[in-house]
Amino acid sequence: MNNLHWIAVACVTGFLGILSTVLWIKYDRRTEPYDLEHGFDESFLATAMDERVALRSVAELQQETLAPSAIEWETRAAKVGEQWTSSLTIAGYPDYPADGYLNDLFNLTDVEFDCTVRLRPLDQERARKNLRSTADDLSIDSDLEEGVRSSYLRTRAQQAAETYSAVENGQQVFSQSMVVTVRAETREELDRAVRKIRRKLRDHPANLTPKTAVGRQDLALQTASPLGPATLGREATVLGGAVGALLASVHNPTILEPDGVEVGVHRHNDSPVVIDAFARDNGYAMFTVGEPGSGKSFGSKQNFLRSIMRSEDRIGVILEPLNNWAGVAEALGAQRITVGGNMGLNPLDIKPTPKHIRRSMSDDASPFKGKIDDVLSFLMNYFALRGVTLGDRRTTLELAVTEAYARKGITEEMSTHGKESPTMRTVLDVLTQMTTTPESFVIRTNEETAKIEADAPWLIDQLRSFAEGGRYENLGNPTEFDIRDEKVIYLDLGQQEGTVGGSTSLLMQLLISLVYERAKETDKEVVFVIDEARYIMQDVASLGFLETVFRHHRHHDLSIRLVTQTVDEFFQHPESEAILDQCAIKQFHRLSGMDETWANEFGLNHAQMRFVQNAIPGNDRLGYSEALIGVDGEWRGIEVRAMEQETQVIDYEPAAGSEEAISEQAELRADQLLSSDYSSVRKSSLTRPHDTVRSDE
Repeated sequence: MNNLHWIAVACVTGFLGILSTVLWIKYDRRTEPYDLEHGFDESFLATAMDERVALRSVAELQQETLAPSAIEWETRAAKVGEQWTSSLTIAGYPDYPADGYLNDLFNLTDVEFDCTVRLRPLDQERARKNLRSTADDLSIDSDLEEGVRSSYLRTRAQQAAETYSAVENGQQVFSQSMVVTVRAETREELDRAVRKIRRKLRDHPANLTPKTAVGRQDLALQTASPLGPATLGREATVLGGAVGALLASVHNPTILEPDGVEVGVHRHNDSPVVIDAFARDNGYAMFTVGEPGSGKSFGSKQNFLRSIMRSEDRIGVILEPLNNWAGVAEALGAQRITVGGNMGLNPLDIKPTPKHIRRSMSDDASPFKGKIDDVLSFLMNYFALRGVTLGDRRTTLELAVTEAYARKGITEEMSTHGKESPTMRTVLDVLTQMTTTPESFVIRTNEETAKIEADAPWLIDQLRSFAEGGRYENLGNPTEFDIRDEKVIYLDLGQQEGTVGGSTSLLMQLLISLVYERAKETDKEVVFVIDEARYIMQDVASLGFLETVFRHHRHHDLSIRLVTQTVDEFFQHPESEAILDQCAIKQFHRLSGMDETWANEFGLNHAQMRFVQNAIPGNDRLGYSEALIGVDGEWRGIEVRAMEQETQVIDYEPAAGSEEAISEQAELRADQLLSSDYSSVRKSSLTRPHDTVRSDE
């Protein structure tokens, strides 16, 4: 009874409360509603409508960006806005996936696709019980069956038992699903792209079983969305090792060579691309091209800087005709060699070939004959620049050059190549003797005497520039610089007054020869950058010599880096094409002239060609420039970023003042840079997404 009493009291109390509320609402006399406008400032109310319009515009923009205006559904595809898509699900996985089994898929650059993988950790205890139950069932079934079926079930039971054992030992269990959405502009392009994606998924090393989401393209697109629900239900149970094999696919498309330098970050996964030019089997040369303002010069300087700082046993040499590298050279405290001044540069300079190189040379190899060809190539270029035809006088000139070496005791025998080299003055002395005693140079017939008597005075007159007081007087003296005791050397062609062509290309050829000869002597690696390389490629007379240098550069640990603005001059002659073929690393910055013809020459597909045409040039706002880099025939898009220390060096303006003051400042800056822990600085660059990179000036 007491309980019924309290229930009755509660009901009466509740009824009275409801009644009082209804009466208060009904007879409340406050008929005027509260005006909310009194609580806001008038200026706020005046701008409210404008802000409402702005917010509505932002909302519409977000809708247009995130969602298509319309979708047309088909059984195996969908037209999402203006783009066609087709989604594939993975119905079967290999039992033991290889590390990075999706490498070939992620390396595709001519197909647009999205790959969505969902990984969900499973309850470890429940997974262990399920695996044990599966292994037991398969074992029992194998005993009940006979023949081939029994053998198959026994194998599956053994595999299930091994999986169970792995989980018992601590392997984590996951649920994994994968959806690949292929995109294209037209239906025909979509069909071709889907076939290509299917092949990559089915073939080794992926070994997957792709299935088109027939009649379920809407659910597949939802599942492929990073924020969408997993509605397809195609899930597989995998162990942690399989997850690691999958994640390796995202990592492996980049290059991480242990002794290399970072050339940029992969544009798709932001992983560093680290390349060792000296690790290539087909040569250490590099080719960089890009139009002005593309970031080509900045990227080349950055790569040079990182390369020489990577190892103490590495020398950097800079050769360029327009003083674009003067600031970098000064900031690094480089030994500056002014070409065209009084410093001796000897075209006939020859250095001994190291013993370890001799052992690897073929029996018919002859460094001496190669040097003779080098000298004749230089002189042919000299005559061509003067507009003079050498003709059959070449045989007399070759005889004089060979005799000049013989007078210094230098012959085919490689042990003699360490002796003092002859000079152009030695050649003039030989030609002088030919005019007085031509018979001493006759080989077989007396008719040779008349030819030698006629050729020698003509050659002396043409080579007058190398004599004392001549225009190229310094080229008739012994070479006065070395690269063994310097970290950085800047070969300054500044006295050419910013012009190229004429004697500039002749001197560039000579300097390449001298650097090549000195690379033989040093046991250090040499990084030799040649900017404005197109000018030396235009001189036909020098191409044979350059081809020889590029064919043998790797034997002397010489990495030649060609930097240029155009590519057409590399396809005008067979020799220049051979030089380009010797470049194992090719890097393209923005080059709007990259058409299908040039793309085919370099082995680029259509997507790679378009990437080069539209690559982002370097600028401060984005903090990077884009480039396409090819290593051993494989191409990757990268973003070139820079650290603050590098930017200071690359953008450094040459100082004004006395040579002594400039030299002291340069040595101080170089000591500071060389003493820094550059490897740790390089690692920190991976976490600096907003560092700046500037465009070419």
